[in-house]
Amino acid sequence: MSKLQYQLFVSVANTLNFSRTAEKFFISQPAVTHHIKMLENSLGVKLFNRTSKKIALTNEGSEFLPYANHALDVITNGEARIRNITQGKLGHIRIAALSTTTQQLTACLDVLYEKYPSIQADVDLLEGKELISSLQKGTYDFYFLIADMVSQAEHYESIPIFTDSLELFVNKSIVKSIDMTDWTTIARHPFVSVARTDTWLTNRIRTICRNRGIVPNIINYYNRPEAAIISVNTGVGIAILPGELKNLFLRPNIVALPIHGEDAKVNYSFWGRTESRSNSVALFKEIVASMFSKED
Repeated sequence: MSKLQYQLFVSVANTLNFSRTAEKFFISQPAVTHHIKMLENSLGVKLFNRTSKKIALTNEGSEFLPYANHALDVITNGEARIRNITQGKLGHIRIAALSTTTQQLTACLDVLYEKYPSIQADVDLLEGKELISSLQKGTYDFYFLIADMVSQAEHYESIPIFTDSLELFVNKSIVKSIDMTDWTTIARHPFVSVARTDTWLTNRIRTICRNRGIVPNIINYYNRPEAAIISVNTGVGIAILPGELKNLFLRPNIVALPIHGEDAKVNYSFWGRTESRSNSVALFKEIVASMFSKED
């Protein structure tokens, strides 16, 4: 199975159109059909149901699609890594982070590239569930996340980096109707929230509301906090989100109101591998430790 076969399969799966795929890859439609047939023969399954009017993924094709996407990501990353090595990027580290830690992460990367320009850093911004899962699997060398998300992780050690607070994000048009000392004025408004799979944040939101005697009427859930902020900006609802997001994604029609109390505090930490054959890993850990020990 070749990279081209995977690319053609993913393209046809997304467009359900052999002609568009042929145009995209500058090959003939029979060539696309031939490569898909070769892939099907290699796998021993049929990936598409084809009639004169319609193309659809088979059950096997639907199951195979995420694996094909993953395989292409791995190949692409591998090719990029080899190109970087030929250009002098000899060191390599992988970092996963919450979007709310990007300011701290950026500060660390600025120092890294100033001191060690030959080290390549790959960064992925993940949400809570993805971050915890990848930490448990040991996918990345480093993680920037909320401290309470994980108590311990094999082969990793943590460093506290900063403290934030959850805040109430509301549309400017309703600010005057809200009294932060009387949460019944907040309960009158519909809420929007991050996805239920982000269990840390959704549990904390429920706790904050319960401690103040209300049950939030959550009318919509979004896969990323940025989407919730856009929803608040358009007046769909209000949201409880990390205050750091107002520095990253604040829109013109939003006001972020502070929530007082220990239950609104958010502590962030850095997790790094305790053992690695890579000198680059040790160097980045030293940078983070030196930067955030100054905050103590």
